[in-house]
Amino acid sequence: MSKFRKMLPNLLLILVCVVDLTSCIGIDASAKIDAKGAGTLSIEYQISKDFVQLGPLESTPPLPLPLSREDIERGLQGTRGVTLKSYSKSERGDNIIVSMVLAFDSPSDMTAYLDPNGKLAQYQEENGRSHLRLSFGDTVQPLDPQVQSEISEKLKLYRFKFALEAPRAAPEISIKNGDFFHVTSSGKKTVVECPMADIITCNQMPEIDITWQQ
Repeated sequence: MSKFRKMLPNLLLILVCVVDLTSCIGIDASAKIDAKGAGTLSIEYQISKDFVQLGPLESTPPLPLPLSREDIERGLQGTRGVTLKSYSKSERGDNIIVSMVLAFDSPSDMTAYLDPNGKLAQYQEENGRSHLRLSFGDTVQPLDPQVQSEISEKLKLYRFKFALEAPRAAPEISIKNGDFFHVTSSGKKTVVECPMADIITCNQMPEIDITWQQ
C-alpha cells in the first residue's frame, strides 16, 4: 500500500480525491450525536466495478480510499476518541459497496477524524451551540462544457449525502457556493445531498455550515 493512501483515512479528503479523479464513487454518511456529545458516524462508499477491483488491501488502479478493514483500522491508529464498530463489503449491481460504522466520544473527535489537518472540517462550541464547517477543497479551473457534460453523464447515478441527527432539534444548515444541494429536515435530523457530478463540475468548491443546540 502506498504511503499516500495511509495518509488519507478520512471522509472529506476522500471526497477531495474523488473530485480530482472524477471517479465513479458515491458517498453516503450519517452522524448521530447524543446529549453527552458522543455518537456514531456511518459511511458507505458506492464504487463502480468498472473503475476499481478490490483486493484484501489494494485497489486497481490505486485509490486514496480506506477500502478494506485493515485500511480503516490502520487509519484509526493514533486517532483519539474514534473506534470502528462494524465493517462490510458487498456488491450491488454494477457497484462495490464498502460500509463502516464508527463510534466517537465527541463532535470534536469526529471532526478530527473527518480532517486531521483542520482545513476541510472545523468544529467549535459557543453559547451552548455546536458549529461544524465542512469544506470541499480549493477553487478549481472551469471545465470545458463537453468535458463537464461527459462527467455529468458518467456520474449521474452517484450522489453525495450527509445527514446529522442532533440531541435536541434538527441542525440548521447554510451553504456557500452550493445552490445545487438539497436540504431537508425531519425530527432531529437534517440531510444535505446532491449529485456527485455537481460537486465535481462546479467552479467554486462548496462550504457547509451546520449548527445545533447542545
